[in-house]
Amino acid sequence: MHIIECSLKDVEQAAVLFNQYRVFYELPDDLEKSRDFLQSNLHNNLSRIFLALDNEQNPVAFAQIYPAMCSLAMKRFYWLYDLFVAPHARKAGYARHLMNHLTTLLGAEGADRISLDTATSNKAAQALYESLGYQREGEFVTYHQYLANTAPH
Repeated sequence: MHIIECSLKDVEQAAVLFNQYRVFYELPDDLEKSRDFLQSNLHNNLSRIFLALDNEQNPVAFAQIYPAMCSLAMKRFYWLYDLFVAPHARKAGYARHLMNHLTTLLGAEGADRISLDTATSNKAAQALYESLGYQREGEFVTYHQYLANTAPH
């Protein structure tokens, strides 16, 4: 198991997993649009993308994080927005390995925290995050205002 941070040369590999992730969430299968989105994010430094590679160096999982700032801590933190493991590679520890890698790397960079949201029905993800020491939010309520006639996701 090996983790790499993607550069523009890795976009094609990441896009395949990202497209599968979107299909998992019942969005249209669109590899080209997935590739363009990730390429734009990397080119414009909007996100950081990590791939977990199996022993044959094939990408089997990915994570995409977005930088943000915490005014109170006066430090950068990251939103883990996307985490996906290919169906054939599930239950092999790739998600845990990716999460541990992010914790170590971002902590060494001085980030304040990693924050994430997950569906209330996604018990497997909740169990993983809680086993890694993530704390369930109990103090704040989240609101969204969807703009420009976009559908909720």
